[in-house]
Amino acid sequence: MPNDNHGSQNGDSSLNVGVGDFRGANVSINQSDRPTFTPEQMDIQRHPAFGGLGVRSERVSVFGYITGIASLIGLYVSLFQPVTGWQSSWASLFMFSFIIGLMAVVFSALLRRRRFDHFFGSRHYLEMGVNGRLYVNRFTATCPWCGSRMHLRHVGPKEGPRDDLFICERNPRQHTITLDPTVLPEID
Repeated sequence: MPNDNHGSQNGDSSLNVGVGDFRGANVSINQSDRPTFTPEQMDIQRHPAFGGLGVRSERVSVFGYITGIASLIGLYVSLFQPVTGWQSSWASLFMFSFIIGLMAVVFSALLRRRRFDHFFGSRHYLEMGVNGRLYVNRFTATCPWCGSRMHLRHVGPKEGPRDDLFICERNPRQHTITLDPTVLPEID
């Protein structure tokens, strides 16, 4: 038998290597049948929140540091001073403000490096413009397959890697496109 490859190399997109002969076989690794599209082909639109106002990332960091320090001082005073009655409610308020301050510092540092990140539990994304300002935006696009509207969502398993996908309103199971944020135009 000419070019007998001693087994089948097609199936579940996996590649099994062992005692086998690949002569005459077509082996495809990382099979991707999905086409790629440009932002112009998808007509990606930014929808700014807060009227398109941005805030300088340095101000977010300073806000985080000041909030964090003030909340630690307030937490110390509410827990270790001999005043009774109001300590537990103030302690929880100071802990909450400490968490807000810590998040502001982390987001500011993260966005200086990555320039694009999902905003907790919402349809909004944080972006850093070329001027060093932080913006909150939503994204929509036009589905290249059916022409319906697509929304950008942060999807995936709860405790695993999550992806930013444009998901079609008309056919959400099959019409999905992974976003590469580096192809988005810069915010001036």
